[in-house]
Amino acid sequence: MHCGLPTVCSTADDPTRVFCCGGCRQAYELIHGWGLDDYYAIRDRTGGSTGVFSKADASRYDAFDDDQYLGASAPRRAADGSLSTELSVSGLHCAACAWLIENVAGRTRGWTLARVKLNRHTVQIVFDPQQIKLSEIADLIGRLGYTLSPLTTEPVDRFRQENRRLLMQIAVAGFCAANAMWIAIALYAGDASGVAGEHRLFLRLAAAALGIATVAFPGRTFFVSALAALRNWTPHMDLPVALGLSVGTIVGLVNAISGSGEVYFDSLAMLVFLLLIGRWIQFRQQHRAASAVDLLLRITPQHARLVDEDSPEGPDRWVMVNSLKAGQVIRVNVSESLPVDGRIIAGESMLDRSLLTGESVPVEAKVGDGVTAGTVNLSRPIKVRVEAIGADSRIGRVMESVEAAMAQRTPIVQLADRIGGVFVVVVTLLAAIAFAAWFSHGIDVATANATSLLIVACPCALALATPLAIAVSLGRAAKRKILIRDGDVLQQLSGRGKVWFDKTGTLTEGRPRAELVYGSTDGLRMAAAIERECCHPIADAILREADRLDLIPATGADEIQLGAGGLSGRCQGLRVDVGNESFLRRQGVELSSDVTEHCERCLQNQTTPVIVAVAGCVVAVLAIADPVKQDAKSTIDRIRQAGWDVGILSGDHQELVGKVSRRVGIDPQNAFGGLSPEDKLKRVTTGAAGPVVMIGDGANDAAALAAADVGIAVRGGAEVSLQAAPVFVASGTLESVADLMDASRRTNHLIRTTFAVSLAYNVIAVVLAIFGFISPLVAAVLMPISSVSVLSLTLGWPTFAEDAS
Repeated sequence: MHCGLPTVCSTADDPTRVFCCGGCRQAYELIHGWGLDDYYAIRDRTGGSTGVFSKADASRYDAFDDDQYLGASAPRRAADGSLSTELSVSGLHCAACAWLIENVAGRTRGWTLARVKLNRHTVQIVFDPQQIKLSEIADLIGRLGYTLSPLTTEPVDRFRQENRRLLMQIAVAGFCAANAMWIAIALYAGDASGVAGEHRLFLRLAAAALGIATVAFPGRTFFVSALAALRNWTPHMDLPVALGLSVGTIVGLVNAISGSGEVYFDSLAMLVFLLLIGRWIQFRQQHRAASAVDLLLRITPQHARLVDEDSPEGPDRWVMVNSLKAGQVIRVNVSESLPVDGRIIAGESMLDRSLLTGESVPVEAKVGDGVTAGTVNLSRPIKVRVEAIGADSRIGRVMESVEAAMAQRTPIVQLADRIGGVFVVVVTLLAAIAFAAWFSHGIDVATANATSLLIVACPCALALATPLAIAVSLGRAAKRKILIRDGDVLQQLSGRGKVWFDKTGTLTEGRPRAELVYGSTDGLRMAAAIERECCHPIADAILREADRLDLIPATGADEIQLGAGGLSGRCQGLRVDVGNESFLRRQGVELSSDVTEHCERCLQNQTTPVIVAVAGCVVAVLAIADPVKQDAKSTIDRIRQAGWDVGILSGDHQELVGKVSRRVGIDPQNAFGGLSPEDKLKRVTTGAAGPVVMIGDGANDAAALAAADVGIAVRGGAEVSLQAAPVFVASGTLESVADLMDASRRTNHLIRTTFAVSLAYNVIAVVLAIFGFISPLVAAVLMPISSVSVLSLTLGWPTFAEDAS
């Protein structure tokens, strides 16, 4: 009900009151109690989902009352005595999340204001310290499924300054273009109905001033780039743009001063405006690569519990992670992520390494074992001696590989870009030839014909064909909850190559489910009593099943002991053991033939058997499965029929990967398990004849997603994966990937068609202009016709299969 994840329930249950876990139930009760049920309607309309809840220690929010801990987010006091602060918030997905947090503030005593900034993932909080503490607000937001943390001081000023500079250039160019267009309308109207000579001269000079201002200030970036291209003998698109702007400006200025001929500064100003918008979009795409390093701080904790080695049993001290040094000791409690790479010096626990490796099963860690940042401690507190932090940690190196891979990716050079520069240079030369050929008829005739050629052959439609087709396709994909951040994706997916799938959370649900296959529900209830103190995926599966059957006990268990393959404890005075066969045997539990037969049947059905024993006797067997998504096989069949070769890259065990590959129709020899993030990156970047597509959802896939020609992050993926991948499938279905590939082929055909139409138009127009059949005024009227034809063709083209119906 709350998080939107699929939850098993009986037909008698009310689906609006079914919860996957206690955290979702608690959040629902809070929201319902505040009267904010509209949150769910807003969430569903915007396609959002609620964050996943953790069982983190609530006391961790106590540090929010310490200004030293908050750093740059330390509250500032206003004149009325209230405090204001801005904090990072993770778990935001859509406008519904922002609406919920902002409305909760108005229903909480002492919490005056909350303003969520979705684009920055921050929230501004104003509160009365006499009535409520910041730690209480943080805890309240945490109970809703969102996590607050102090703002980082990562240097992003350079990108903000460049973004501001580009936007200022666009604003100036837009202002000049709009006013130049109005002046052009006045001049054309005056030519038709008559206008005083002095007024006409004033308007022409005003248009010239606006055009020159546009070219000289916001447009100077093209001249700087063109001069650099000439100095290095590496011509690119800015060179013909600068040539066109130069010729247009000189001819327009001469005509404006002389009072004869046409001025075309409105076209020049609009051209600069549109080109700058395209450059800003490109800059925003490049900025994503630099953001990958900042995302490192969102994935790993920013603070750590520093242990005083002189008084190891004394209270820990919260410190910033970047202040830690190698050799210091930190404590990591249950449910907390490790902020550093290091080595365990005290304690034993189970660790969830899925963030980095993709392993779906927690692993045991003991004294002397190395651990990495981003790993989640599941069962017992441990002490870790620091070895590497930040960029020097393993996850830091993965993030660096993400940034490097994105920087090295060379976008497909669009067809218009490949010949557009040559076309404009050729047109400019033809204009010079036309001027020379018509010079014998007088300089005015020669200038008019040359200018007509430059205007009517302006490659607007030629340059518009590809980006317009891509923009329309991106918009139609977004309506189907397929978000694409790079138009080159459509050209890559229109071909044939290699598609790699991650397993956990991509081909499978990524969320284990438990099913009672032997014994009584009392065994499930006792298992839930033991597992509620643990925090690994198998425990969550058992607790969800027990909650669905209303078997969650009121009290937990005592004397919990964790071992390899299971855990033990006491519940209602009885010893309870929960684990695999080898664990139960080590505990001295005898397994009957019925029990072993059910365990073997579980393995045959590709599920993991978990045995529950009470007082030394087996009372239940549970089957734990991470089911394959229903549309996985049909999606893979469609992709293969389109000519792609399909395989699996997973960090999970090879045996499990092989079983999944057979179920979805992938050759087991093309399914690889036990891979590290570095191994996945190597597979993606080597040995492929065509485009390589990587489809995944975990942070361990981030480098591979970035290095692939096309990275596709599926719903539920880690935040860094969504930044590394240019495609985010928010629909929740793998079929959307196959739909996107079909749409890409149709878009590529559209691009070729519109390009041919615009190129044919420009060739015909150039010929007519050379022979003097087109005047400058007619040229100005004919110029937009090719753009209109390209626009009409693009809007009517069936990009997705449904568009044709």
